[in-house]
Amino acid sequence: MSAEFSLTAFVKALWGADFEGEIKLWSRQTKKTSSYKPGDIPRLLRDVEERKRAEDLYLGLSSQPGDLSPAARGSNDTAMVVPGAFVDLDFAEAKDSSKRYPPDRDTALELMRSFTAQPLLVQHSGNGLHCIFGFDKPFVIRNLSDRKRIQTILRQFTRELAEHFAQAGYEIDNVSDLARVFRVPTTFNHKSGTPKPVEVIEFSPENRLTLAELERGLPDEEVAPERSRTAKLADHALIQRECPWYRHCTGEGAATCDEPNWYAAASITARCDDGEAIFHQYSARHAGYDAREADKKFRRAFEEAGPRTCDAVCSELGNERFCDGCAHLGTITSPVQLGTGYDPGSAGPIPLGYTKQGDYALLDPVRKIVILASAQQLLSQQYLIGLAESGFWRRQFPGQKPGSANYAAAGEALLKACRRAGPFELSRIRGRGIWLENGEVVVNLGKPVVSARYLYLCFEVIPLEDQEPFDAQRLRDHLGRYKWRSPQDAGLLFGWFAMAPVCGALPWRPHSFVYGPARSGKTTIHAVASIVLSPLAISADGQSTEAGIRQTLGPDSRPILLDEFESDQNGTTLRNVLRLARSASSADVPVLKGTPEGKAMSFSLRTTFLLSAINPRGMSPADQSRISMFELLMHDNDRDVARRIAEDEAYFRSTGSAWCSHMIALAHLVQPAADAVDLHLTGDRRHRQNMSILIGAGFVALNGRVPTDDEAKALAVEYAPAIERHALEVDRDDAQECFDHLLSHIVDGYPLGHWLACLRNGQKGRTNDLGDAEMVVASFGLRLITEGEKAALYIANGAPRMEEAFRGSTWAQKAWERALRKLEGAFTPKDPVHFQLLGKKRALGIPLHYLPDEPIPSKFDSPL
Repeated sequence: MSAEFSLTAFVKALWGADFEGEIKLWSRQTKKTSSYKPGDIPRLLRDVEERKRAEDLYLGLSSQPGDLSPAARGSNDTAMVVPGAFVDLDFAEAKDSSKRYPPDRDTALELMRSFTAQPLLVQHSGNGLHCIFGFDKPFVIRNLSDRKRIQTILRQFTRELAEHFAQAGYEIDNVSDLARVFRVPTTFNHKSGTPKPVEVIEFSPENRLTLAELERGLPDEEVAPERSRTAKLADHALIQRECPWYRHCTGEGAATCDEPNWYAAASITARCDDGEAIFHQYSARHAGYDAREADKKFRRAFEEAGPRTCDAVCSELGNERFCDGCAHLGTITSPVQLGTGYDPGSAGPIPLGYTKQGDYALLDPVRKIVILASAQQLLSQQYLIGLAESGFWRRQFPGQKPGSANYAAAGEALLKACRRAGPFELSRIRGRGIWLENGEVVVNLGKPVVSARYLYLCFEVIPLEDQEPFDAQRLRDHLGRYKWRSPQDAGLLFGWFAMAPVCGALPWRPHSFVYGPARSGKTTIHAVASIVLSPLAISADGQSTEAGIRQTLGPDSRPILLDEFESDQNGTTLRNVLRLARSASSADVPVLKGTPEGKAMSFSLRTTFLLSAINPRGMSPADQSRISMFELLMHDNDRDVARRIAEDEAYFRSTGSAWCSHMIALAHLVQPAADAVDLHLTGDRRHRQNMSILIGAGFVALNGRVPTDDEAKALAVEYAPAIERHALEVDRDDAQECFDHLLSHIVDGYPLGHWLACLRNGQKGRTNDLGDAEMVVASFGLRLITEGEKAALYIANGAPRMEEAFRGSTWAQKAWERALRKLEGAFTPKDPVHFQLLGKKRALGIPLHYLPDEPIPSKFDSPL
């Protein structure tokens, strides 16, 4: 902060000591506005101090007249003095949006500081940055010309800043209206339940925008070329289909329609494509039809009045029988709006439908991505230009002025088209990879895929080169050269190599974890996997986060390779990745998570992981039920073996994408082969699934066919020791998953595990979170003791909010109590435990090592 901040200094720096009109203070909770003249600033400061801990308080950028109603904040049309410009920078990490916002505070600040103009104030609003720029002198609005001039100045300034961010690949919202409000510095953001301080980051009163320079930078009066076509005409057939009254007057009722309704219908038809011919066609059915008179009526209907409104049709013409049951009642003002069709062409967004979360789904045909947008976003000019260039919207929805676009009409047309398309499930989206649909293998790597059930997206083509046949036996022999604790593991890992390229085409996907001491060959195996699975695999560092993996993968079905996946470095990060892997094992089961804004986020993963590390400690039984553990021993420094491994690696580098091509051609055989093997396996279902896929895929890779029943039986016998060694302890698995479910329960935008970690660590150096954690944990009937003989997490028997956490799960109706008691080390204290809100209660104790090690980073912390 370059100057000492105080609210008094800020008000004086922005508006000055003497300004025209009144500053408006608005409360989100009360929806009331308080007004302050220049002499009332001390009262403004007192009001802010008294109300900020209970209310979200906002100041209007422009001063407003004193005769507005108590609930009015003012508008663009009533703004009197504009002291500067306002910019709102949202962060991707804090906002559930398809827009390309800067990822975090540091990125936004760095881009803001590299802009040519610098703000007077920068503050963290709780979910983003508010930047207020001060003019060198207030802009006083005296007339309509002044109002248009300052609006143009603010639009141009915002456009230049948006272009600055766009060069770095990010978007910002357009908030250039004169009546914009912003959070009062030093108050609190109460939107997410837990108050977050509105923190002043920089206050530099000397930073000023020179109005004269801003005006010199404006283009000459924004006059675009003449329109190449008149305003877009409506579609008569669409209106007929959607409006019962218009359908009657122009269809089955045309022969008996009275003159007032006929004339009203003409005012709609006159604005339709080929309207004159359509008008005469239905009018000719009436006994009193006269072509010349009808022609006069048609011209009058177009020239002398606008299209008849719904209110006039219903009230003035007495058509309640049609209008009362209309599906569009209250959403349109005239039937002509129903005929504003939308043609995406080859470059416009394609409406897909709407989601149950309230968003509208659109396909961007250029970027090959699905976009989820709110109604507010689709009605925003800036947002629409982000979806398609302005020329597209001008051609589709010409505005009143030459060369302009009617963005409001465009947004309404998109909303209408999405509603017409019906519900859209995100599970219908399939990205790059190999898939199975109706028993047929679908390869989605670049060529168009036509499907009535799924939407196949290919953001970037994945090329598979034409290669000579791959020597699968050489890869199998190569994996056998390493020193495994169990030699059978080489064959099982080979099976993973075989199923990985086609994992999206399988209903169950096992994962593999290769571990062992240094110099045992883990890094070489990882390198070989990266080589032969290229270009389908995504290879990353072991410290990659769950969110990073999920966002990188998106809807694609591609294998993930993580080297140096050390569980003793960052326990929370690695456990989250393991949970992600568990969810990716099953077919299309979605993972549901909460966002800080209280929205549900749904995604489905169809991938498989290859993990490698020296130390695999921390693996839960639930992890081991889906992840096959393959242990390497330190090699014997055999030079001949080392030479042959190096020769193999060099050979694999020369084969390009041949292995992926080899397995894609055999993808339709992998599941039948697994089914054949599974018939002869015994034991737990999950282990049978894991082993049968690995064994079956390996057989198909080597032989190019499904094993016979005798061959499948022989394979089951051969791998029986491995199946027994990887046996699952079902009870502990259920207990661990139950506890994971509890830790993932979202409270005030964060998982319950975050609040427990805050409490366990004393929330070092952070404000507010410790008190919040105590309150959250206590409300669930939990008590955390971190030191002494009684150190444990205690859960009160019958705690009411625990039922809330497990509602709708398999552990509802107190089944969680039975499941959690099966955790290894869980115990029942001899005496009742005192809980902050429930008093003394019988309880269940859980060892502390089950809890997350670190909290999720606060939104006020640097992500680094």
